[in-house]
Amino acid sequence: MNRLTPRKFVWQICVALLLILLNALPAASQDKRARVRISNAGFTITALPLLAAKDWGVFSANGLDVELIVMSPSLAAAAIAQGDIDYVAGVGPASVAATLTGLPSRAIWFSSDRISYWLQSAPQYKTIQDLKGKKIAISGARAGLTMWRC
Repeated sequence: MNRLTPRKFVWQICVALLLILLNALPAASQDKRARVRISNAGFTITALPLLAAKDWGVFSANGLDVELIVMSPSLAAAAIAQGDIDYVAGVGPASVAATLTGLPSRAIWFSSDRISYWLQSAPQYKTIQDLKGKKIAISGARAGLTMWRC
């Protein structure tokens, strides 16, 4: 009968713990990147900073696993309220409306120092008030061309 002496038992426990620690080191040193989901209305010029940061590895270098999702702004407000996405890229009418209805939000960055969209009209219309009662067209990547009455 082969009996373990206390000394052999302690030695085997130490070897087992050492093996467990050596196996755990590679797992602990692996990158644990935070997953971040960002919605954007479309991959247009306003999304260029996000696309460039992802392509150039800026997010990865800062420990982030970023997923860029194309989503309409009205759906994005609901998705952020539900926790399905983490950020909405861009501040526009839908995000402002969601904030006004009580969704807590904060603008954290801007990709441009100029307005990305503008209103263009015929020369006889000088102010927004001149358009009152007139039909205007609004274009969008998803909606095509939509007519609105001011």
